[in-house]
Amino acid sequence: MKFSKFIIVGILGAITNVIIFYAFVDILGYKPLLVSAIGFLLASFQNYILNHNWTFNHITKDRSIATNDYLKYLGIALIALSVNLFVLQYILIEYQPEPKVIGQCIGIVAGTLINYYGAKLWVFRA
Repeated sequence: MKFSKFIIVGILGAITNVIIFYAFVDILGYKPLLVSAIGFLLASFQNYILNHNWTFNHITKDRSIATNDYLKYLGIALIALSVNLFVLQYILIEYQPEPKVIGQCIGIVAGTLINYYGAKLWVFRA
């Protein structure tokens, strides 16, 4: 059940990320790696709040949202972002898809398991 909630939260974060990416890269022409990083950070903050209040609420129900926990979550998110950017860069260089958002979607999928296990085992543990 936790993993399915985590996936739902992740999908919402991915939607946020992809909308930002599509708008700023494919429509407005900004650089993909910079926009990917900004979109990922905004989505990670959204995901932290949702995971704290919904996915792991059986553990966090007596804890308020804390800067320390968010910084841990952000650390995991940055590791996943590194994977995301590596995959995005590889896909854009190697395969040159159009629209470029295809590479972004593949990068997001690559970071999902890192995010889940980092959140479960480090950020939201009992």
